[in-house]
Formats: sequence, C-alpha cells, structure tokens
Amino acid sequence: MSGAPAGGGGPWLAPRATKPVVGALRPPGSKSLTQRWLLLAALAEGTSTIWNALRSDDVEALAGGLRALGANIRWTGIDSIEVHGVAGRFPRGGTLDAREGGTPARFLMAAAAMASKPCTIDGSARLRKRPMEDGVRLLGALGAKARRTDSTQLPMEVRPHEVDTAGDIEIDRPASSQFLSAVALVAPWLPGGLHVRVRGGLPSASYLAMTVACLRHLGARADWNEARGELGVDAGPLKGFEVHVEPDASSAAYGWALAAVCPGSEIWIPGLHADSSQPDMAVRAALIALGAQSVEHADGCGVRHVGRLHGGEFDASLWPDGSLAVMAAAATVHGRVRIGGLETLGAKESDRIEAMRAWLQSVGAHVERGPDWILIEGCEPGTPSDLVETHRDHRIAMSAAVVGALTGGMRITNPVCVEKSWPDFCAVWGGLIGSA
Repeated sequence: MSGAPAGGGGPWLAPRATKPVVGALRPPGSKSLTQRWLLLAALAEGTSTIWNALRSDDVEALAGGLRALGANIRWTGIDSIEVHGVAGRFPRGGTLDAREGGTPARFLMAAAAMASKPCTIDGSARLRKRPMEDGVRLLGALGAKARRTDSTQLPMEVRPHEVDTAGDIEIDRPASSQFLSAVALVAPWLPGGLHVRVRGGLPSASYLAMTVACLRHLGARADWNEARGELGVDAGPLKGFEVHVEPDASSAAYGWALAAVCPGSEIWIPGLHADSSQPDMAVRAALIALGAQSVEHADGCGVRHVGRLHGGEFDASLWPDGSLAVMAAAATVHGRVRIGGLETLGAKESDRIEAMRAWLQSVGAHVERGPDWILIEGCEPGTPSDLVETHRDHRIAMSAAVVGALTGGMRITNPVCVEKSWPDFCAVWGGLIGSA
C-alpha cells in the first residue's frame, strides 16, 4: 500500500496526490542536532535530557557506540533520551559500529580519542569507502593514534594516548566538515582546548557553525570564523543539560518541495520557524526563489503553490544534502535549474548526483551533471517506466516521493532506507497526501 510504513522486501509505491495537499507535516527532530547533543551529553558531567530527539538508524548507531564506551544512554519515551555522562573520559573501549552513518563514524572517532582503552570504528560496506583519512590526521595532531586496519577507509583503530592540542593545528581542506565538528564537540574536555586553522576552505561550513552554536548554548567559549578558516574552543568541562530539538529541516524540505510543485497545495512545519539556523532551511528559500510562496503561521513556516516554478541558479555548498529536494522540484520547472557546490555528494550514502540524474531522466527531465553541479531542465513529468533505484539512500527515496506524488506509479526500491533519518516517513507521507 502506498501509505504503508517502509519495510519488507519489495518496493514502495509512492502515493499520488489527486487533489491539493494542504496541512501540517510533522517531521521528527533534527538528525544533525540530535547527534551533536548526544555526544555532548555523553561527555558532560551529570544527567542530560534531550527532548524531541530523532530515533533513527544514525542516532542509534551513535548511541550504541557511546554506550560501548561507557555512557549510560536510554530512551525514556518515543522521542526523549536520558544520558548519564562520563565527565570527559570514557571508561571503556572496544568495537564501535557506525552502521551506514558518516556522522556517527566521525563523531565516534573523536569520542574514541577521549576513551581510556583502544577502539575500532567500523561500519557498512558503503561506509568503509567514505572519506575518513582527514580524521586520522586531525586526531594525530591532537595526540591520539589512529590508523586504518585494512585497505578501505574503515575499520579504523584509535588509541587515545595522551590527547592534547599541543599548540595550534593547521589542516588542509577536509572532505567533510564533520571532522571539525567532531573534534569541536570533545574540545571542552581537552586540556588546552582547541585551535584549528583550515587552509583552502571548508565544505558545508554551515554545519560547523551549528556545532559551535550548540557549544555556546551550553556556555562553552567557542568560535568559527569562516573568513579566516579558524575554529577555537576553550577548555572548560560542561555540566548536564536539558534541550529540545527542533524539527528536522532536512526532512521538512520534502514537504516544502511537494507544496511548491503540487497545484493548490500548502504545507507548513509546526515548531520550525523561518529564523532557524539549520542549514537546510535554505531549501525553503530556494523554492521561494523559484516561484513558490512563503507561508508563516504562528507555530511554524511553510510553502504554498502559486503556479509552475521557473528556472534559477543556486550555490548549495552550505546545504548540499538539502539540494536533493530542490532537484526533485526542478523536474517540473518551466526552464532550467542549475545547482552548484555539490562536491561532497559523490561520497554520501550513494553518488547522489548520479542517482538523481538517473531517476529524473526517467520521468522526462533533461539532466546534465558534473563532479560538483547538476543542471535540470524541467518537463511535465510522466509516469516513470521502471523502478527508482535508491541505492539504499534515504534522501533519494524521499526526493522520488515528491515527484511520485505528481506522476503516480512511482515505485521506489529499498524503502527501509528511510530509517536512517525518518523511520516512519512512508506512513507519514502517505497520511499527508491521503488526508488532503
């Protein structure tokens, strides 16, 4: 059934919208924020509570690794986590399974540097191919010993040794900002704090800014100066805390994209406001730039359809993952949409640029691509002739669901992949469209 939860072995038939979709979409808490608060809570002294946390595969992978290191983490409700922290030093080591997640892997590398015993970080076959070498160099600069134990990027062994900043650190542009976020999150417990200079810029720097905002919220002295490429976090252990996680803008993006392309539709996200600092809020701005209308309710913001979208050009270097929702909307535009700044998308859960090119062409759009850009010339989408291959990538599945609402007949492979970020996406999506 189109609205059934993801699961089982077969493809998911994305529901078709037979009339305008008007209503509230309620995505779970932010995946990026949940993981940042979780690592901080595990290191803090005392008890922390995280409300509206996302319970997904990535979060469970990170939580499982932190539990293995000695933090006491338990779900006290469907979306609330209680964490008893270790006051800066994890008492154990061992094998930490990051599953499919790049963020869990990189955060666990930094956590392993704060452990009392050696650790090995591992994950899925796809994760073993994703870039990790920058983490080896960065942890080495802090005094930890990290090395790959095979020809792949993972498994990786981390021996904590005597972790210290040993003065300033200079690194070349890393493959992901997650490496900097990871060491920033453990920095309050480093004897000398942290000062890193990044040469050549930082991909997705907005996510490091989010990390710094989390640290500041807890009272840490932290700063990221993008113009100078300098990250600084002062030493100063943090106490337990209580925090409420915003709805996930990365997941909300697909609701906004649907509203932008489905005639007569309007979708808003309760609890998520236009001034949110989440990087993927840029998706909403991009859709408005393409011709959708901004909607702001007292309890959240959204998007309204006011006619067929037109072309445009965007630099998505600060929101590369969110660009997939804009690509999906671009399949229907009158004109061309060019999106650049996508250098990190080739090494995600899939080669996201190529995966999007393939299925967008299956619905009739003309697509060109390069290593860090995509150009989409929209069309009146027809029924796809075959399955949409997700490559087990949650963002591919969600973006295909947007166009599937217009075309009908969109069968999406491996729908269980949405568990990485929104376990009940298929059911919620089906309910949104079915209740329209």
